[in-house]
Amino acid sequence: MICHYYTEPLYFFFTSDLPPLLYYSHIPVSILALVVGFFIYFNNPKRLANKLLFAITLLFSNWTFINLIAWTNIHSDILLFVWPYFAMIPALIAICSIYFIYVFTNDKDAPVSTKLILLALVTPVFIFAHTDLSVSGFNISDCDAFGFESLWYNAYYTAIGAISVLWTSYYLIKKYFTSTKAFKKQILLMGLGIEFFLITFFSITFIASYLANVGLVVDSDLEFYGLYGMAVFMVLISVLVTRYDTFNVGLIASQALIVSLLILVGAQVTYLNTTKISLILTGIAFVLTAVIGFILIRSVKKEIKQKQEIEKLAGNLEKVNDRLRLLDKQKSEFVSIASHQLRSPLTAIRGYVSLIEEGNFGPVPEQMKDALQRVSESGKFMAVSIDDFLNVSRIESGNMKYDLKDINLREQAEHIVEDLRADAMKRGLLLMFKTDITSKGVVNADFGKTQQIFHNLINNALKYTLKGTVTVFVHDDRAKNLIHVEFIDTGIGISPDTLQKLFGKFARAKIASSANIMGTGLGLFVAREMARAMKGDITAHSEGEGKGSRFVLTLPLVM
Repeated sequence: MICHYYTEPLYFFFTSDLPPLLYYSHIPVSILALVVGFFIYFNNPKRLANKLLFAITLLFSNWTFINLIAWTNIHSDILLFVWPYFAMIPALIAICSIYFIYVFTNDKDAPVSTKLILLALVTPVFIFAHTDLSVSGFNISDCDAFGFESLWYNAYYTAIGAISVLWTSYYLIKKYFTSTKAFKKQILLMGLGIEFFLITFFSITFIASYLANVGLVVDSDLEFYGLYGMAVFMVLISVLVTRYDTFNVGLIASQALIVSLLILVGAQVTYLNTTKISLILTGIAFVLTAVIGFILIRSVKKEIKQKQEIEKLAGNLEKVNDRLRLLDKQKSEFVSIASHQLRSPLTAIRGYVSLIEEGNFGPVPEQMKDALQRVSESGKFMAVSIDDFLNVSRIESGNMKYDLKDINLREQAEHIVEDLRADAMKRGLLLMFKTDITSKGVVNADFGKTQQIFHNLINNALKYTLKGTVTVFVHDDRAKNLIHVEFIDTGIGISPDTLQKLFGKFARAKIASSANIMGTGLGLFVAREMARAMKGDITAHSEGEGKGSRFVLTLPLVM
């Protein structure tokens, strides 16, 4: 910066006396920052994060403009006027970066206390910017103030930059561990971008200024390289926008990125290339960038459109799911209320039929006995159906209660088999009980629920077995600490397709309907849900239709 040897710059700061890197590091990077920041802001100006990012890019572009003036202008009065801004603008960039990262990670405005701390940090820079504590003199001959700058003042505003690096890192790391997988990726990209920018901008600028102050270098051209951190930051911002729609700007930022890349490539023609070969190569690079950029924009546009359609469908699906959940809840409540209302008259009907059958109202004519028996059986089936509906309602609403205590499962199984043997004999079937256990057969379960499971599985086996036997086989597995109760029949069997959906609500085998067997299709669903609630399970097995079936109740043993 020996301004007396310089010619008057063209268009305020263009001169051939300085290295082309000065312009290539300032103008294209500044335009890149402004274009990305501009489009992000004006596409969604109400969003605070967009405003703050635009402020950072605007401040950076102002700094590069002032720095260009300092490097190229030969008028000492102008240089003396802009010199204090080398401290004020970086300080503002630092606190805006902290504010921006807080809003980005928390998606809300920063608290007043944080804003006051940031204001307190930056205020001394502005107070002392135009005093001797900042710059005590100016070298009119060389058009610089390197020998008159305060090292402590430089150190202070650079320290604000270091604080911004640490503070933003704290916000990013803190949020990373509590975020979703998708937002973690955004935090990583944002962290890499802004930390690289802040570190390069503040450290290289300070080092360049310090070396010039102590006379180790003639000027501070080392600072040129510190500006490329902003280019990296803007590229990562563009990735966040195009990949994650971070700033809610959609396609426009990807277009801005391509325009900026074209500017960067085109700038080489103006500032760096002097040979025909270089111009040709740069022209080819420019065309390729334009073509690839066009393809990228079309691809991103298509992806964003698909993403918006998916989000719209997801929103509609969520509304439908909410409605279905509400309807399901109302259905369960209706079933519960209706079932309770049906039980009272049904109990009365079954009670009076029983009294009539026993002759309490006088002799029963022979021709009425068969009719009364059918009414009794239908009432019994209806009572079981109501109980199934009530149990399903309780299970789905989470109101099913379990009284868990130690019970002897083997003894319980044997007693129930004895109680139901008479019903089996009426059907012409043989109901047998077998056991092969080495433990006491004690489980921690609900006595009533296990009885209901046994009755359900044995009655199912009897109902679907037209001839032959039904066997209840109890055995244990001491190594796995489990007890198994198998319900084996020689009935109509189950097809492989039916096995897969047998435990669903209202699921019944097609062969059951053809065999004229009544049922609600809820018994197995209720039984398995009860078993699972007691830390057990029920499984179904069959070699196919006509080959019988085997249901296995498994519960953990109490040792």
